[in-house]
Amino acid sequence: MFFKQFHWLEVAEFLALGGAVICLFTAMATQDLRLLLVFLTLGLILNSLNGLRWRYISQKRVTKMIKQVKEQISQEIKKIEVQVPVSPPPPPSEGTEGRVIARLKENLVSIEQSLNSVVQYLNTQVLPERIEQLEKSYIQLSQELKAITRQIHEPSQDLPPTPESEISPLGPYSASGLNFSQVTTQLPIVAPTSFVSQSPSIPVWNRRYQLIGHDDAVSSIAISPDGKWLISGSWDQTLRSWKLATGEAKSQIVAHSQGLLAVVFAPLEGSSSRYHIVTGSFDHTIKLWVGDHVDQESITLCLQATLTQHTGSVQSLAISSDPFLLISGSYDQTVKQWQLWGGELQCSSYDPLGAIYAIAVYAPEGLIASAGGDGRVNLWKLKTGEQIGFLAGNVSSVESLAFSPDGQTLGAGCVDGTIKLWQLDVSRFSTGRPLEPVRTLNAHSGQVKALVFSEQEQILFSGGTDGYLRIWHPNRREAIGFLTISDEDDSRHSAILSLALSSDGQTLIAGGADGIIQVWNKVS
Repeated sequence: MFFKQFHWLEVAEFLALGGAVICLFTAMATQDLRLLLVFLTLGLILNSLNGLRWRYISQKRVTKMIKQVKEQISQEIKKIEVQVPVSPPPPPSEGTEGRVIARLKENLVSIEQSLNSVVQYLNTQVLPERIEQLEKSYIQLSQELKAITRQIHEPSQDLPPTPESEISPLGPYSASGLNFSQVTTQLPIVAPTSFVSQSPSIPVWNRRYQLIGHDDAVSSIAISPDGKWLISGSWDQTLRSWKLATGEAKSQIVAHSQGLLAVVFAPLEGSSSRYHIVTGSFDHTIKLWVGDHVDQESITLCLQATLTQHTGSVQSLAISSDPFLLISGSYDQTVKQWQLWGGELQCSSYDPLGAIYAIAVYAPEGLIASAGGDGRVNLWKLKTGEQIGFLAGNVSSVESLAFSPDGQTLGAGCVDGTIKLWQLDVSRFSTGRPLEPVRTLNAHSGQVKALVFSEQEQILFSGGTDGYLRIWHPNRREAIGFLTISDEDDSRHSAILSLALSSDGQTLIAGGADGIIQVWNKVS
């Protein structure tokens, strides 16, 4: 009866090992090792077969679980499709109820994308230790689906808060919260296109102008170190330069054979009129340019070098000022560090868990953060590329990363619309304990494509595919304000894919999926 619970291969392995033990005593008496070797060989073969069988069974179980998850998702979506026929969003003239239903449908699409990302993760990353977290994520998303379905049936009840509604502030962080600098600036709630100040002493954001020229999404923007120029990269393969003081377009070149994904500015050592400009693209290459503005009214771009060591699209770029290095993150799962002048590769770090979509650098502590499709944030050392540790507590793909000015906090913008915030304590990595997020912000109804911290006020700006640029204060769980690229009366807002903030904090810029760049100025 005991052996009935084992497979016959396991029983055979036990018998072979038992026979080997008996033959061992026989061999000691007879000095004949042949029978012992036969049983040992048979035992090793059976052990290998059992190992293969267990791997096959484990793979089969995971495949079955993936199939069940897919079927559950498919059933949920079919139920919603039956209950809510797919139709174009009603025009604004149909009243508040139509606008609410349209907004709920957009939220539904966003949640469906998040569910699909969970399924894709299960298909590509069979990691047993993370399956429990993924199941919890699936349950949470399923509950959100049911809540949205109820809201669609009864749009007059429990309506989601509209962007125009006032958000009540929450109390400060506890002692275990984020270690931000103590900033007492109180920022107001805002209207869709600019800040509405409750006090003359509170700064406001005003629209300045729009830059129109790109034929496709503006995936990345960067401001020159002296604040005079803006460089924009687009999926239309062009790199454009603009004079920030006037908004005039100054140059345009076809920079890559495929769309651009990343652009960064850096000063050129020993020169006040020239810059390093670096671009990364879908075409797997990084290009180093020199920007020259000798006459102060135009800027010329000259290609210096093309780096071809990446084997996947170059998703993100960053500059370290000390040491002066270029860091790139790619779909080929590597973070590479380069000497900026000349383009020599200094080191390369490999992330075995998946593609890298975002990187951020904090040079004073020698830290590089990278993250991507698997949702885990890894920390690497500048210069050497050695892995320091990783940040836990997130299962959704990461689209953007940003360090706070003091380096104490790292923010990650995720596909599920949340922003995770970690308080960094590098000393804890030596104990092997990963850090968990100290706060999760429910930021957007779509992917969080861009994050940037203000150096002066410790304010965080986030851009999402829902078309909103939201503004966050470290002492509040809700956004203190928001902006949009589109006009207030537009029924739909263009997705925000890129953000840039001038070093003095006076100019805020957003690049949209429709090719438009919006510039705001802060008014004291």
